[in-house]
Amino acid sequence: MLRKNELLEIREILLQMKKDILKTLGERIKSNDITAQREIGDIFDDADLEQTREFNLLLGTRERQKLEQIESALLRMEKGEYGFCEDCGENIPVGRLKAMPFATLCVKCKSERESVEGPAILYVEEKG
Repeated sequence: MLRKNELLEIREILLQMKKDILKTLGERIKSNDITAQREIGDIFDDADLEQTREFNLLLGTRERQKLEQIESALLRMEKGEYGFCEDCGENIPVGRLKAMPFATLCVKCKSERESVEGPAILYVEEKG
């Protein structure tokens, strides 16, 4: 069971992660507005811009997934359900929660899922 000070520390980590993601997404939106107004370039410029746009979309999807997991963790904190493995119900160790504060599985259950399902995608791994 997490102590109150540990829970508050992890909550601050989650809130900072959320703030950083929102800031990054805001900056990306601003930069996309600027590239939309660029001068007409050659085919290499267009290819480079398209590759950058696709990369930004991919990162945006990962960041949105991470944001959803952060929101879910904050909601579990409010409900008093945070820090328990969704498979076995045991406490998730504080060290794991500090490293991955939106974790929903203990290391043992995570390993068991990966052995059955295979390794998961970054930030989507904790979803059941």
